[in-house]
Amino acid sequence: MQKFVPLFFCLALWGCKPAPKIVSYEVNSEATNRAQSAVPAKENAKMQANAAMEAEAATFGQPKWPETPAGWVVGAPNAMRKGSWIIHGEAEAKAEMAVTVFPGDVGGMAANVNRWRGQLGLPPADESTILASAQNVQVGTVQAKSFRLESADGKRYTVAVIAPSASASWFFKLSGDSQVVKAQTDTFLKFLTHSQLP
Repeated sequence: MQKFVPLFFCLALWGCKPAPKIVSYEVNSEATNRAQSAVPAKENAKMQANAAMEAEAATFGQPKWPETPAGWVVGAPNAMRKGSWIIHGEAEAKAEMAVTVFPGDVGGMAANVNRWRGQLGLPPADESTILASAQNVQVGTVQAKSFRLESADGKRYTVAVIAPSASASWFFKLSGDSQVVKAQTDTFLKFLTHSQLP
């Protein structure tokens, strides 16, 4: 009988230890889900918007371009653009000519010009001032409006053309270092004159 005493004594001591506490926590799953999904949802919406614009732009067809002007280099393909060219000047100065198309008037002429003004660090202008600055140009057989904008420091320059189509607006923008853009403006406008929209 004595040989079972130590075992009984050990079991007694173990049984006297306090039972481990079980701690539970409440997690607000709704708040957690919102926090986890907020950024991905925003990014997903942006991706869907870009995909929709790309699909819409693809429905308008491809313009017919004249011979590429001397010194212009065709840019890398871009789903949002119908055309892109890079023009290099002296001392690493350069400009880019980009062609895009969107359904409707994309907010109107004044909104688009003010967006370009913002890209050059210029304050917004009122609609009457913008309309007064417009010049008539041709994109093939389509009458269009051109705008010339220069940054306050004179280092950057933009010549932008808006050409309305049946259900879309075509945008042609030559922008970059002032010296290159100014030197290429006549070539740019002549290029558009000999282009043909779909």
